[in-house]
Amino acid sequence: MDGITFIQDLAIVLLVAGCAGMLCRRIGLSVIVGYLVAGIIIGPHTPPFSLVLDIQRIETLSQLGLVFLMFAIGLGLSLTKLQKLGTATLLATALGAFFMLNLTQMLGAVLGWPPAKTLFVAALFMVSSSAVIAKVIADMQLGRDQSGQTALGITVLEDVVAVVMLTILGSYSADSGSGGSGVPGLLAGLSAFVVLLVMIGLYFVPRLLRKMETRADPELQTIVVAGVLLLMALLAVKAGYSLALGAYLLGAIVAEMPQKGEIGKSFSGMRDLFSSVFFVSIGMMIEVHLLLKVWPWILALGLFTLLARMLSTGFALILVGTPIHVARRASLLLTPLGEFTFVIAQLGVSKLVLPAEFYPIAVGVSILTVLVTPLLNRHAEPLLVWIEQKEPAWVSRVLTFYHNWLAQLADLGGNQLWWRLSRKQLMQIALEVLFVTGMVLFSQTFLSLVQRSPLAGLLSPLALNIAFWSVLGLMVLIPLFAVWRNITVLAMIVAERAYARMNLPGLIIENGLRLFGALVMAYWLSSIIPMAALPHWLWLAIATMLALVVLIFSRRLIYLHSKWQHSLKDVFVANLPPNQQRLLQWEEHSRDWEINLQEVVIPDQAACSGSTIADLRIRSRFGCSIFELERHGHTIINPKPATALYAGDRLLLVGTREQIESLRTELDRLQEAESMSDFEVARLESILMPFSRRSGASLAELHIPLHTGVLVVGINRGGHKIINPSGKEPLFTGDELLVLGSSEQIRNLKLWLGQESGIDSSVPVADSISL
Repeated sequence: MDGITFIQDLAIVLLVAGCAGMLCRRIGLSVIVGYLVAGIIIGPHTPPFSLVLDIQRIETLSQLGLVFLMFAIGLGLSLTKLQKLGTATLLATALGAFFMLNLTQMLGAVLGWPPAKTLFVAALFMVSSSAVIAKVIADMQLGRDQSGQTALGITVLEDVVAVVMLTILGSYSADSGSGGSGVPGLLAGLSAFVVLLVMIGLYFVPRLLRKMETRADPELQTIVVAGVLLLMALLAVKAGYSLALGAYLLGAIVAEMPQKGEIGKSFSGMRDLFSSVFFVSIGMMIEVHLLLKVWPWILALGLFTLLARMLSTGFALILVGTPIHVARRASLLLTPLGEFTFVIAQLGVSKLVLPAEFYPIAVGVSILTVLVTPLLNRHAEPLLVWIEQKEPAWVSRVLTFYHNWLAQLADLGGNQLWWRLSRKQLMQIALEVLFVTGMVLFSQTFLSLVQRSPLAGLLSPLALNIAFWSVLGLMVLIPLFAVWRNITVLAMIVAERAYARMNLPGLIIENGLRLFGALVMAYWLSSIIPMAALPHWLWLAIATMLALVVLIFSRRLIYLHSKWQHSLKDVFVANLPPNQQRLLQWEEHSRDWEINLQEVVIPDQAACSGSTIADLRIRSRFGCSIFELERHGHTIINPKPATALYAGDRLLLVGTREQIESLRTELDRLQEAESMSDFEVARLESILMPFSRRSGASLAELHIPLHTGVLVVGINRGGHKIINPSGKEPLFTGDELLVLGSSEQIRNLKLWLGQESGIDSSVPVADSISL
């Protein structure tokens, strides 16, 4: 009868969830609110309406729903998408979480909470609801506004913060004391596990999906992916982490595959089904009598959450260089809490770190922030104007000075040759180190599986240990050899720069850095290898064997590592459009030549439209070449000098970055100011006037629309705002400009304003170009 009872419970959950979801959607609320209310109604804590009484079965349904929910979240957040969000967004997200943690710790110190409880409460408030934020942005038509795009980027990355926090909090218990002493070790282990699982997944999952795709059977593909999903979640649990981490990582891996769309469609039904089960299960665990008792806490913590999240995210965005008004506007959008709040609250209560009443508190605070966010953002502009008026003048001056300093620092850092040469090696070293660390740290789990296999009966325990560690040593030998080669390359780069800049002896510096790298590698390996697993003389014998393998098969190791790297790169390249695949392949083969390939589209009303390649003197004036021209779907390879160029032509240019950038500026010059006819791609953005020789010139002298196609519609100078400024209005360093244009035009404006040499901005375009 247990099976029949389970079917009965599942039928009740789905029917009540569907009815409540339809009702909430009709009155304009999120369906998640309906699922929670439905769970409260049918749960075991609300007699006489209790229709589901088995708590253990409820928790099982909740765990299964969590797996599919996290897979869907990971499927929408690929590794490539994370990379495109940029370092500034990543840093702002991390800083926002850090500030939120510290503000909650201050609150916990005032209220006398223990550190472990404070950490759980901080995690409840760290992550916003991406679904609610996306809906608010769409309703208020902020999708093209910089604040809306910034908020979307932050809320996407906050899902990663939530997964990290779930993993860290999974190791806490009620008697964990301070609970924070092991966080660095947990983060190191988590990073190693993530890199290990992602690298293995990127190697095997694409091959599995390609094999399933050749059979042309979507049903089998769905079944296999579901099995791999549950297996990945189980591996994460066996490694000491949560189900959510394994499911999320598989979603992020599949998001890089060409089969992503097909898998997303096949799993959309299961995602909706089990997501509703998850949220209803969350509601069933809420005790209504506790909810009635804690409503003052819900109001107080809801107000704290709204204020703390606005301060944390707003200040974090300002610190990474986002314009002040944009940062504050985005912070108002990042106030609602989402599904991770329920998951973390459930984890805290189950581990007895949080008291039972914190579960309804978390749900109440989340619902309160979801309801308040649309109201708050409808009155955002008057609220921000009031804040700017009440803000002390010295605060604005300090922030303006900081942004100017940050812009100069970024320009300085972008010109550092040593960083451009060494960042690839540094990234590869970090990934290889984490991969090896993961292999060694979780080797005991692998060894226990081997000891339970039939192979254990054929060998003695000592022989089995020797064989296992020898095979594992051979497996990590390839990435270890790659780490050493990258260290030697870094040593050569630093030595050459030291000799060129300071005339220091390069050979001594290079050998010293190699010796230092060898010592660091030895210390690192000695700290992660379980020396107690074997006698010291056996470890020495294994090390000697591995050293001989390196000496004899060094070229083979280089080949195997290159093959491994190319197989991982192919995963990312296969999911890109053909033109981007070609750009990546070009970059790979031309990296050592310091030339690159870039794609340029000639804009409408371009001044060069109708001119031939010979008239423009592209090779003699700019030093680069056009090797491909695409027009209306037809491609011309190596076009002749007599070929004319027209608006809409797509050009592939070959040359150095500086050469291509100068030609791009020339091709983008327009004939008249009314060039921006496509209003669908136009956007408003605030930019900061940098320290430039153009500072002090008036708008009429600068001819910004003629040079870039951008229209300056507002100037914010020390809190004084000028709407639609006249041509006589000068621009000064530190002015915040409100500009209207496409993303490409605004990017060109930023480059043009920061130029310290070139065409005199006071000369009209028609006079400054000689074709």
